[in-house]
Amino acid sequence: MSSLLVRNPYDGSVVAEKPYATDAQIDRALSRARDAFLVWRRSPAHERAQLLLDVAAELEQDQTGFAELMRDEAGKPITYARAEVTRALNVLRWSAGEAQRFGGELLRLDAFAGGRAGFGIHQKFPRGVILGITPFNFPLNLVLHKVAPAVASGNAILIKPSPFAPLTSLRLAALFEKHRPGLVQAVLATDEQTAGLTRAAEVAMVSFTGSASVGYLVRDQSRGKPVTLELGGNAWCAVLRDTPPAHFGSIAKRIAAGAFGYAGQSCISVQNVAVEAEVYPEFLEALRGATRATPYGDPRDPLTISGPVIHAGARQKIESKLQEFGDRCESAQHIGNQMLLAPTLVEIMDENQERSALVQEEVFGPVMTARPFRGTDELLTLAGSGRYGLQAGIFTQNLAAIEGLYRDLEVGGLVVNDVPTSRYDHQPYGGMKESGQGREGVKYAMEDMTESKFLALSSSVAL
Repeated sequence: MSSLLVRNPYDGSVVAEKPYATDAQIDRALSRARDAFLVWRRSPAHERAQLLLDVAAELEQDQTGFAELMRDEAGKPITYARAEVTRALNVLRWSAGEAQRFGGELLRLDAFAGGRAGFGIHQKFPRGVILGITPFNFPLNLVLHKVAPAVASGNAILIKPSPFAPLTSLRLAALFEKHRPGLVQAVLATDEQTAGLTRAAEVAMVSFTGSASVGYLVRDQSRGKPVTLELGGNAWCAVLRDTPPAHFGSIAKRIAAGAFGYAGQSCISVQNVAVEAEVYPEFLEALRGATRATPYGDPRDPLTISGPVIHAGARQKIESKLQEFGDRCESAQHIGNQMLLAPTLVEIMDENQERSALVQEEVFGPVMTARPFRGTDELLTLAGSGRYGLQAGIFTQNLAAIEGLYRDLEVGGLVVNDVPTSRYDHQPYGGMKESGQGREGVKYAMEDMTESKFLALSSSVAL
């Protein structure tokens, strides 16, 4: 079986060489996961919680190691990598609490005429072995958004990580392996082997995070199994006219960080900015200044906000989307490293440009667009014209506008007075339209990873 070279996207150096799993090793991983599940499904809530807390304690002791590994294999700026470890600790500890809280509900059997004395009990039971397929961009926290809820709800899980950043998943799985062999495993699988995993009899459910094209392929391959999909977006962020000009500089800086942080390689990175026409000229100047001032470069530098894109193919796709805009692009000063793209602001001038791939498709790079709008109806048309609907952000104090946009925007989440790049790890996270199906966020993932069962319990015999 061939091996995988994991390269640092900033300087091209080899971080590690790992062999792909053989078919026999994958079969063994499935068998171990199934055996672990048959025991773990009967584990008490306090035991599930303690396992998650024990792993959190070990992760906390190795924060620097995990952060530096993400920096090296994914090119994540070290400040963002450290923040990801902190979020991962929160996910583990919150999941421990959810393991103890996750229960059911009680119903009356005598609610209708003809019913009988007794109780109806509704509980959720673990599905079995979960297959989690994860992307490169959050190689610790997005993995834990599958692993921690699976463990908390009594499942076992196999993680198939991205070949561009698999090392963090392997390191995380090793923490669980010390405590519960087979319960959490990471396997380096080829595309063909991954397709086989989605169809494997041992796999009860598939949880996927990544691009829409691959996500729908995974869903088709899974042959009717439950599938959750966390897919792409082209996140919109709107600034309404009631925003005080004194705040323009700080808001523009926040939007730039949401657009360019980690080279825009997040499905909720700010991609499209809409500003109410009355304040557009002044706010556009603030956006230009924030773009030019965005620090980008070496991910080892704590001041770096935007580092390298993950590989040359990603860079080429981003550049191809920018080509048609030419002099409408305003960038930070160019740096020579070929894997670095300068943070770039593009002013959208007409309806044809609104239909461009730069606006409608997910760019996944350090690029944002800007245009004016007049009134929330036009904003709804702009933001609702595409096939994605993950998260949006809005800066305003106008409660009526907030209520209307919350009701009518086809997105899974609306963030008020912050960028859509904000994700709270306990929120129900997911999208509408082609941004996915199902929800993550610990409690909500646990609901998807379990099956409902109803028990009608009565001492009286139905005659």
